Amino acid sequence: MASHVECIQQANAILGEGPLWDWRTGDLFWIDIRRQQIFRHNLKTGRQTGQWATSERIGCVALTSQPDTLLVAAGLTVSQMDLATGDFTLLADLSAGRPGQRFNDGKVDAAGRLWVGTMLDDFLGPERFDGGGLHRIDPDGTVTYFGEYLLPNGIGWTTDNKSMIFSDTVAASTYAFDFDVAAGTATNRRTIHRFEPEDGGPDGLTIDADDNIWSAMWDGWCLIKLSQEGEELERIQMPVRRPSSVTFGGENLDQMLITSATVDFTSADYLKSPQAGGLFAMRCGVTGKRENLFGLNGADSQ
Repeated sequence: MASHVECIQQANAILGEGPLWDWRTGDLFWIDIRRQQIFRHNLKTGRQTGQWATSERIGCVALTSQPDTLLVAAGLTVSQMDLATGDFTLLADLSAGRPGQRFNDGKVDAAGRLWVGTMLDDFLGPERFDGGGLHRIDPDGTVTYFGEYLLPNGIGWTTDNKSMIFSDTVAASTYAFDFDVAAGTATNRRTIHRFEPEDGGPDGLTIDADDNIWSAMWDGWCLIKLSQEGEELERIQMPVRRPSSVTFGGENLDQMLITSATVDFTSADYLKSPQAGGLFAMRCGVTGKRENLFGLNGADSQ
């Protein structure tokens, strides 16, 4: 079903993550967490058109209602960044009493709120759990806590906004919640898929227009497609050991865009995975959905 997986930018990222398609400009944003960099790549020209540095490691970025402003979760702060000047305007700060933590993956729901995980900055295993979890951050900066997780990762919503999907990499599990978009609540958590060690760990995810789940499998050399019930539907092999996150992009939202990582790679790892750290694209016969805009409801963001 899948076409050839193409490396569209040999980026040599250490921890490439968070691909984010902006349909308004034709640009793909993505990040390198370890290098503390945000990149902008234009799919039509194949060129990098922007690069910004942050003072701390970045967990994720999100679109806002203004094409020249990007929401940035770095360290334990959430700010709006002016793409023209690189200036940051602080929105929320969770750093008090949380030494050694940072934000990880996150996305905006249909009501314009950011859902984002926290984790230990240098995660060494579950024995070092220290308060990582899932949070909702409203446009006015209000923070709501939704429970502890070891390594919170990919997140998304079904088309009807009645279910939220969320993965914990260390727990090797993808969960579904009942989601109330008006109230901003996620309840009735249940495990829909538990991955085997040979699968790798579920990292970033996206949900296609048919409400199937696509998960990048860290250390698994593949993407795995799940149904909403958690049944494995498809497995697409990747040329890199650590695909890290995935989204849909392109004018028709029919290109799958995938980041990858080289964290702690040895020379032998690079020999086996020479395109590791690259940015990849492929067509897989399905389309995705636009990402929501921070601060706006679903009708406005679409």
